[in-house]
Amino acid sequence: MDIPHYWAKAERTVYRGQGTTRLERHLIVWRGSDRSLEEAQARAQHELETRITRFQRGEPLGDYPGDIRPLREPVIQTLDAATGERVAVVTRNASGCLVLNTAQVMFIDLDFATALAGEWHNSLTRVWNWLRGKPAPDAQERLLARIQDWHEREARDWQVRVYRTRAGFRLLVGQALFEPTAPATQDLLRRLGSDQRYARLCAVQACFRARLTPKPHRIGLARPPGRYPWLTADDIERQRQWETIYASRIGQFAVCQWLCDLGPPNVHPMVYDIQRFHDAHTVPPTNKPLA
Repeated sequence: MDIPHYWAKAERTVYRGQGTTRLERHLIVWRGSDRSLEEAQARAQHELETRITRFQRGEPLGDYPGDIRPLREPVIQTLDAATGERVAVVTRNASGCLVLNTAQVMFIDLDFATALAGEWHNSLTRVWNWLRGKPAPDAQERLLARIQDWHEREARDWQVRVYRTRAGFRLLVGQALFEPTAPATQDLLRRLGSDQRYARLCAVQACFRARLTPKPHRIGLARPPGRYPWLTADDIERQRQWETIYASRIGQFAVCQWLCDLGPPNVHPMVYDIQRFHDAHTVPPTNKPLA
């Protein structure tokens, strides 16, 4: 997993040209390291110098920082196997949610908006059924039917745990471990209709991700006041105050609702441990609103 513990920033204002054609840019680069803050700083400085050279040559700088790179997220908890291998970490994302990042345990998030996009054939079928007086299946029924059809055709011997989320479904594949960067994994995410940004992030960070706590805007709370890493004592204090309020509200909501398990009950030991951890944080024993 490429989830750095240390982050550092390098920045500089640079110029190109003279007179009326003079251009000014303020370049900011963040880079991470799992070894030390010094290594993170060296990486950030090296990338900044590279970008300055490209700018002064008139070369395009691309979409940075809008392109996908390892996310700047603080590591809250590390989950290790009996061998000492790091198998998962919990981070806090820019929205303030806790996120489970797994090295080889595959989570697949399928939102209705993306997974069902372009279903022109089914749209025509629903119109035809409506004209004939037949009720159209809702988004949950349609997407669940697609998942079950995929499982029957391609993955009958896979153990797949199906959860309902606020915006769609979450799948946890249980019978084996998977490499997030493998072409077959990426192809599966694409064919099932997983969000493209999620699939790319899995490849970039070499991990799968599953949100453990509600999205703040769904529980009446704004985003955190700043971005990690927090550089001043005031920034840290404001973040801690936000986290206290957030923690006081999330117990009223759930992230997931378990729906069903598909396939034989064969679960890899590592997946079983991750499943227990995930369910303890996302699926409450009583029904609560999904957020």
